[in-house]
Amino acid sequence: MRSTPAGVVRSLLLAVALAGCGTAAVRTEAPAPRDRLATLIDSIVSTPPLQRTHWGVYVHDPAAGSALLEYDARRHYIPASNTKLVVGTVALGELGPAFRYETRLSAAPGPADSIASGVLLVASGDPTLSSRFLPDDFAALDSLAAAAAAAGLRHIAGDLVIDASSFDDVRVLGAWEVGDLPFTYAAPVGAFAIAEGTFALVRIPGPTVGAPATVRVLGGDHLQPVRAAVVTDTAGARTRWEIDYLERRDTITIIGSIALGQAPDTVRLAVTDPVGYAARALADALGRHGIVLGGMIRVVTDSAEASAIRTRAAGAYRIVAIRRSPPMADIVAAILQPSQNWIAEQVLKTLGAERRGQGSWSSGLDVERRYLIDVVGIDSLAFSLRDASGLSAQNLLTPRTIVRLLEHARVAPWGGDFRRALAAPGLRGSTLSGRLEGLEGRVQAKTGTIANVNSLSGFLTTDSGRALTFSIMTNGSGLPAAAVRRAIDRLVMEIAREGGRR
Repeated sequence: MRSTPAGVVRSLLLAVALAGCGTAAVRTEAPAPRDRLATLIDSIVSTPPLQRTHWGVYVHDPAAGSALLEYDARRHYIPASNTKLVVGTVALGELGPAFRYETRLSAAPGPADSIASGVLLVASGDPTLSSRFLPDDFAALDSLAAAAAAAGLRHIAGDLVIDASSFDDVRVLGAWEVGDLPFTYAAPVGAFAIAEGTFALVRIPGPTVGAPATVRVLGGDHLQPVRAAVVTDTAGARTRWEIDYLERRDTITIIGSIALGQAPDTVRLAVTDPVGYAARALADALGRHGIVLGGMIRVVTDSAEASAIRTRAAGAYRIVAIRRSPPMADIVAAILQPSQNWIAEQVLKTLGAERRGQGSWSSGLDVERRYLIDVVGIDSLAFSLRDASGLSAQNLLTPRTIVRLLEHARVAPWGGDFRRALAAPGLRGSTLSGRLEGLEGRVQAKTGTIANVNSLSGFLTTDSGRALTFSIMTNGSGLPAAAVRRAIDRLVMEIAREGGRR
């Protein structure tokens, strides 16, 4: 249901005031918490500049089994990163909190133990080969190469073959905006990828105005081809940086300028080919550990070809290195707390690979859809999903759907892992670290932000200790995100205060 419109609330208040103008005083009782909260949401949504924003709010009391507050909660909203609540829930429900990815490096027999006729890396889509989980973005590859060297390998006479067939070869989603694609939050996915599908670019101004600036890829320009036309501008000038994504295939074209005398700095961008980038970095790591690659790097994405290679390798190749990821519980936390898009998409394709035998967006979304309908009991018309991260504006969820999903997660055997994976006020590195001051330890939630969309959904403990589950979604604000977040946070603070009263 929708709470009483603001105009009606004002009319009721006026009627009460007029009734009190007679000779006898009229005693009125304080409104119940449900009515106070309904009045509050009316005042927020009808007050400029928020009056043009579409609001959906649902607050559920699990102990009572009923809604404490509902405002347009059955309507569809673009959820932004609240979409990640779905992939986090389904990953824990389908794969389990203890699930781990495995990356194996095997050597084909050669004329001596130190010589392999070829090397095969079987990738699984592990999204943890980055500085988020390790000392640096190349640490996982260095560990694999070190293990291979410790196993006695010194020379690879044939090719380094990368079996990347666990995912299909679609790197970016058509439902994303083209303007987002060069940047880290829209990095391409791949079955074998490091650094969360990104690379670091160092830029250094030239010695004089008009001189070419130096633009180099950290780790080696061969890892990610870049064609730069960046010149040195006058001292104090603003850095100009344009990335021509539509023209790039394997090479990124960058046009711009950088101020004379500016200190060298580093920016991160999305790679063009995550598997190729990681494969070249692995070859470098093997070389640093004294293992000479005599053949070529060969990436295999075709399922039939990869299956034939693995069949030939079974029992014949010796495993020289295995890398296992942290558990899925930690990976879901790495998605939800900082709102990490790329890991979310990697996990979505993993769901497809593990449950449908195809690591694609469509198969992963099918796993999510069936879980929401068959396991959680959500109506099929209450949601429409296009990705895992929420970067697409084509995703649709309702506040009631999100609360039902959260309630499912709350009582699941892995519910504690899910709750710990959420952002929280004061939690360093989470998207709520600077919000909802005073509610530390009492809110665990997921934020969501894209253009004109702001959401917040999760769990809240009121001042009196009452446990609530809530979803607040806003669309079409046309305002800076900070202004809408302040209104959302004000509502959460009032729910914490008023929602505990009986």
